[in-house]
Amino acid sequence: MKLKDWFMMQFDGSVDPSIQTLPLDTKVKDWELILTSNQKIRISDIIQRGPLLLVFIRGTWCPFCQIHLKNLSEWATSLNEKEGNVIVVSTEPIHVLKSWLNINPMNFIFASDSTLELSQYFGVRIQPNDFAQAATFLIDSNFTIRLAYKGKRTQRHFDEVETVMKKQVYGLKG
Repeated sequence: MKLKDWFMMQFDGSVDPSIQTLPLDTKVKDWELILTSNQKIRISDIIQRGPLLLVFIRGTWCPFCQIHLKNLSEWATSLNEKEGNVIVVSTEPIHVLKSWLNINPMNFIFASDSTLELSQYFGVRIQPNDFAQAATFLIDSNFTIRLAYKGKRTQRHFDEVETVMKKQVYGLKG
C-alpha cells in the first residue's frame, strides 16, 4: 500500500455509516448540474459521451479531499481510455470552487451543489454540517449506478473504477 493510501485509511473519518447512499443498479433521474463555468448540463448530455464518474467531496477546504483530488487527477491523466467523464461535486458555491481551481487547476470538471439537493438525492449529505461525505458513483448510459462507494478512496478504488468503466464502454459498443 502506498504511503498516501495508508494516510487516507488511517486518518480520514469521512464516512458516516448511518448514511445510506443510492445502491448499485439504481436508476438515477436526469439531474441538471451547475458547472464552475456557470453552464448547466444534464446528466443525459454527459452520458451520451460515455459513463459518468460522479465524485462527491466534502469541499476544497478538506485536506483529505485535496489529497483525493490530486490522486484523481493523476489517475485521470494516466487513464488510457478517455471515453468516460469525471465530474467532481462540492456543496461549495461556484465562486469558491473557481477561486480554488485558479490556484489548483484540475483536468476534470467541477459542479456546485450549494443547495445540497444532489447530495441529498444520492444519499451523501451529512447533517447538521450540510456538506457531502466522500462518495463515488459510476453511472452508465441507461442512468444506472454501476459502481458506488463512500469514504476513503485508494488506488484499489481507482483500479476498480477503471475496470468497471472500461466494461461499460466496451460492453455498450460491442
